[in-house]
Amino acid sequence: MRYFNRLAPIAAVAMFTLAMVTHANAAPALPDIKAYYGDWHGTATALSETDEDFPSTKRDIALTVTPTNLSGFTLSWSTLQRQKGDPKAPLEVLKSTTIEFVPAIQENQWRAKADADPYTGGVIYWARLDGHGLTVSSFTISQDGKPEYQTYRRTVSGSAMKLEFTNVKDGKFVRTAKGSLTRARSH
Repeated sequence: MRYFNRLAPIAAVAMFTLAMVTHANAAPALPDIKAYYGDWHGTATALSETDEDFPSTKRDIALTVTPTNLSGFTLSWSTLQRQKGDPKAPLEVLKSTTIEFVPAIQENQWRAKADADPYTGGVIYWARLDGHGLTVSSFTISQDGKPEYQTYRRTVSGSAMKLEFTNVKDGKFVRTAKGSLTRARSH
């Protein structure tokens, strides 16, 4: 019995340590895609690795995420860019994209509903939701055969959203952007 009484504190410490290690190694809780539904507006700062005239620019950004009846979602985003023309009075160029995503085989992953052929200028889109947020990626091949890969990582906390964007062409970073948006309306 004495032997057992001596082991009890050791066993308690071991169980506590195991519980702490298990908790520390647990995967972060997945956000729910519903947290992203709504209209979002904000600004971002873009940094260019290749444009000497516009190494840093401000952008106005907007995003709308709406659910579909196919357990997917439609994502529409717009960016008002100021990175062309005279650096002292840049031209404003509005770029907009809308993609409908449908569930992929794996849970919390989606693919663009429309098929695209990157060899003919089409863009392949896919999305995943994980502990780092909602990540939307795209891939295409330019006319000169060089690959281009873009990633939009969005994280939500209440009515605030953070955006991190990267654009890599032929293995080289071309542009990165970071921004903040606020929810204007829920869906």
